Amino acid sequence: MPKIYQVFVGCPFAKDVRKTYDKLKKGLEADTPLSIVLADTTGVNSSDYLLEHITELITDSAGCIFDATGSNPNVSLEVGIAHTVPTEFILTLKTRKPRRGAGSTAPEVKSIISDLQGKPRVEYKIYDTLRDDVEEKFLSNLPYMRRWNQFKTQNKGMVSYVLKFFADVRSSGRSTGPRLAAILEGSGFNVSAVTDAMRAARILSVRRGRNGGYFYPSK
Repeated sequence: MPKIYQVFVGCPFAKDVRKTYDKLKKGLEADTPLSIVLADTTGVNSSDYLLEHITELITDSAGCIFDATGSNPNVSLEVGIAHTVPTEFILTLKTRKPRRGAGSTAPEVKSIISDLQGKPRVEYKIYDTLRDDVEEKFLSNLPYMRRWNQFKTQNKGMVSYVLKFFADVRSSGRSTGPRLAAILEGSGFNVSAVTDAMRAARILSVRRGRNGGYFYPSK
């Protein structure tokens, strides 16, 4: 079953493009409870394992963002996997051409993978356009994000504390009452009020017992 809070990003490893998506991951995780996954394949030396690894990440995600800049073959493969799973995805495309010095023979970036020409996509020149359009046209339609946006509307005062709480959940896989209490110290909110609001919005799951705590919901 996909993790309803996880979004996979497939992009070329060209420095300028990867830098953009590192920034997107940091920004989205600061402002939402989403977990953004960028595949790190630097330590993978087996093509079979790489395919298995990427397939697992895509299968486990509620949605995917694929940057088709430069018609990258790895991204094309990842899109094919997403079609097979299947899972929801959106294509992005950087349209600003790279600077070329006098006498440079560097080729221009190809527009998009040919087989994907007819697919909906976000075209961007700057980061802000990418961030805004990906959120508006894709992420806002994911079920978990709809729940989060409803929670924000109904509990504006809690949002900054809840985002810190989800950073804790994201980093360790769960959180606990004492850790949430520490986040809420001085806020005027208590643990019960915040967890009740999150549970009502279905953005949180609570488990009891020795291995219990606060988790992302499974569905």
